[in-house]
Amino acid sequence: SEFPPSNVTETVKSIADILKRRKETVSVSEAACGGLLSAYLVSVPGASEWFHGGTLVYSLKSRLKLSGWSEEDILNYTGPSEKVVLRLARNLRMDLGSTYVLSETGIAGPVLQLQDKEGKSIYSNDDIGTVFLGIAYPGGEVSTFKKTTSADRSFNMQEFAKAGLE
Repeated sequence: SEFPPSNVTETVKSIADILKRRKETVSVSEAACGGLLSAYLVSVPGASEWFHGGTLVYSLKSRLKLSGWSEEDILNYTGPSEKVVLRLARNLRMDLGSTYVLSETGIAGPVLQLQDKEGKSIYSNDDIGTVFLGIAYPGGEVSTFKKTTSADRSFNMQEFAKAGLE
């Protein structure tokens, strides 16, 4: 199959044109997408002009090392949320100095095993297919969430990445 899909390529080209025209840059902080956002962005020739890079903070340990989280943050983590996604964007923007940072964190599926420190489930399997998206920019930050109707991991990863680019 085609990589990236043609509709994604068109979206990325539009993003690239806007960023180049404004002389702005973007970085990404990814979790559930597993690097797809970065791969989509760098698939367009000339991406080095406007794409600073990103982090893949799939595990909590990686957030400790790559996103400015503390041990206390890890202990108090309750799963993907608006608060988490905005913090990921804010921290990476401070680290890389990009004009914009797009971040995502979600539940791609197929089964959910997220538990709190007492071992109780934090989310139900109904939460599979949920992604939180955040953007940090010079004037502030904004977030949203999307939900697919699928428990298919690969499908959700691709949908999360597409939603982030839109």
